[in-house]
Amino acid sequence: MRLPPQVQSLRLTKPGHVSVLVAAIAILFLGLVWLGITLSAPSYRVATWSRPALPSGALEARALTEVDGVLGGRANADGTACFWLGSDPDWLALVWPPRYSARGNPLRIVDENGIAFATVGQSVSLDGSVAAPEDIQARPVLGCPKMSSVELAVR
Repeated sequence: MRLPPQVQSLRLTKPGHVSVLVAAIAILFLGLVWLGITLSAPSYRVATWSRPALPSGALEARALTEVDGVLGGRANADGTACFWLGSDPDWLALVWPPRYSARGNPLRIVDENGIAFATVGQSVSLDGSVAAPEDIQARPVLGCPKMSSVELAVR
């Protein structure tokens, strides 16, 4: 393979420039690989609540409630994901604040800014959770099987 005359002249007259050029190409390549990996992580819809769904005084009660456990979760073929604490049959389904979603590989819950809150398998402490109101408890949680209890993650 023959190099273009401009590259040959760099190699012949300014050997330091070739090193800089190779480093720049390597950095560009690594950046493209990182971008491809980041963009290829699938995105999933998760159960979220809207501001009016909060029980009266829930934000004030936030500091008084805490739920701890290992975050469980699964992605579904329909583009949804389910997150919970605990284990079967005592699963505690989690319903997230508005505009939260999930990303895959590994499965994690992310906030409205795309910042990861927690990854499946990680111990979490939800110091702002409250039991979901009866109308939310009575219906299926998006992407989840029937669970014993539903908690609103108020964060």
